[in-house]
Amino acid sequence: MCGITGFHYLNSSKHVDPDLIQKMCDVITHRGPDEEGQHVEGHIGLGMRRLSIIDLSTGKQPIYNEDGSVCIVFNGEIYNFKELRDLLKSKGHVFKTKTDTETILHGYEEFGPDVLQHLNGMFGLAIWDSNNNTLFIARDRIGIKPLYYYLDEEKLVFGSEIKSIIVDRTIQRDVDAGGLGYFLAYGYAAAPHTMFRNIKKLEPAHFMLVKNGKVSFHKYWDVQFGQGDGKPFQQYKQQLLELLRTSIERRLVSDVPLGAFLSGGMDSSGIVTLMSEITHAPVSTYSIGFGGKDIFHNELDDARVMADKLQTDHHEILVEPDVVDLLPKLIWHMDEPVADSSIIVSYLVSKLARETVTVILSGVGGDELFGGYKRYLGYTLNRYYGKVPGILRKDILPAIFEKLPADRNSSVMNFLRLGKSFIESSRLSPEDQYNKMIVLFDDKFRNDLLQLTDRVSSDLNRRYFPESGSEDYLDRILYMDMKTQLVDQLLLLTDKMTMAASIEGRVPFLDHELVEFAATIPPKYKVHGFDLRHVQKEAMREILPPAIMKKKKRGFGCPIGRWVKDDLNEYIHDLLSEETVKRRGYFNFPVIGKVLEDHYANRADYTDQILALLTFEIWHQQYLDD
Repeated sequence: MCGITGFHYLNSSKHVDPDLIQKMCDVITHRGPDEEGQHVEGHIGLGMRRLSIIDLSTGKQPIYNEDGSVCIVFNGEIYNFKELRDLLKSKGHVFKTKTDTETILHGYEEFGPDVLQHLNGMFGLAIWDSNNNTLFIARDRIGIKPLYYYLDEEKLVFGSEIKSIIVDRTIQRDVDAGGLGYFLAYGYAAAPHTMFRNIKKLEPAHFMLVKNGKVSFHKYWDVQFGQGDGKPFQQYKQQLLELLRTSIERRLVSDVPLGAFLSGGMDSSGIVTLMSEITHAPVSTYSIGFGGKDIFHNELDDARVMADKLQTDHHEILVEPDVVDLLPKLIWHMDEPVADSSIIVSYLVSKLARETVTVILSGVGGDELFGGYKRYLGYTLNRYYGKVPGILRKDILPAIFEKLPADRNSSVMNFLRLGKSFIESSRLSPEDQYNKMIVLFDDKFRNDLLQLTDRVSSDLNRRYFPESGSEDYLDRILYMDMKTQLVDQLLLLTDKMTMAASIEGRVPFLDHELVEFAATIPPKYKVHGFDLRHVQKEAMREILPPAIMKKKKRGFGCPIGRWVKDDLNEYIHDLLSEETVKRRGYFNFPVIGKVLEDHYANRADYTDQILALLTFEIWHQQYLDD
């Protein structure tokens, strides 16, 4: 696991400053504290920071081909590199190291950009081919590893993190209106947008070619839903478990100690169980809980049950963090604001794990593959709700839910909040109903809030629903979530928070072969009536104890509701004061003032909206105000 960066003048007569490449590497030292390396050659400069995982002694990057004419910097892991290396050796390629990085390099020499079709793994990579004056930049199929770029008529600047790119002080730092629009709608800037104008995300399963100063973008993979072959349920269940076991076995390749996050839930428990079966040795496991009265966010007891059953080398931590002090640090590592409090728990448990291991396995992705979020019940609920008498459905129930108090700290109120969201959206089309259930600030709310004239509506479903390859509603929303929230929120924060702690995170559920298989499973096997992740649960029953299978899903969260009401109260009112908001010029303060007033009076639950506004202000101070 590493961080990469690069600078490429499109005009070959210009020369890259080696000191600039050094500074671009220095700012991402946390991604690779073990080694660094640069290649500067005329109009091209590549840099990297290395966290040594495979071939500790000879794996320093950049790595070159036999005559030094082609070189690579690489962030990630290729899990099938040994098989690919054997194939390339049979074709005459000579290897100097035992790294997966060199395997990609020789694969590029043999197959060109089609080398990507041979890779199983997570990656952001750049290859400079001086023979053809070509720069080849690529990102993995799912988007597990981030890759950003800035492009104008003079140069291309890229990196694993935005902070490397903006080391170049000639790049203007401005808010991107489109990125801000998506952020307010969904809590993250949807690709290809970032929060910075003119800095983009290279989308998953895409590569970029810069040849003789000409830039082109190419898509090399996609997952298609609705292509199932009608297998019996038992066969889907069995194949799911087999593919997960294979994926985990691939992700145990390492020359350094590795472990797994363990919450006591189905995903993490399943991963640790299969790790124990494969290794026949105690697995290092890590859990986190929050002190005080936050029982809902304390899964230490559940994790301990699984740790004892599997005899893992278990580590746990009970924390009550200073969130006012911690939040700015984490937003700096994120590069962008994000309205997701799990950055806090992800960082703290990663920091705990880094004390004893360098690689960690995580259960991210199971919900998006197999239908785990409560909002996926919307289509089922529609069928039942349609049978409710019209006067109840249209007048009485909406009026009742409208008057309910909103308090994130109450589990009952939290459930009712979801009910209220469903009822408010029940009259809409399936696409608009789903959009209504996931947005932070809806179109009207956002239009009232924003002062900017250049705006983007919350229309991701309009883009992704037709691309899914399926007419089924559940297939379409799973595809959309896989392309948006999974990549631009969950995977992004997983990468940034593990890397902030200098530890590599691996995600077995997102092996592309498992993703392709999951897309073929009929929707009725994923959400079966009101049973979410039905086929996955039935598969996991074969390896997990009944107590774990009966456990209610909680999510990888923290007591953000209480923190917003208590710990962060003064901080929020300071950073979102009328003076600050008016000085920024992005938002109408009366709207923010009303949000704060209603939230703290329990008239509405605006926890996520307040977190979004708060993180935006913190990010703005750090990255635009310096």
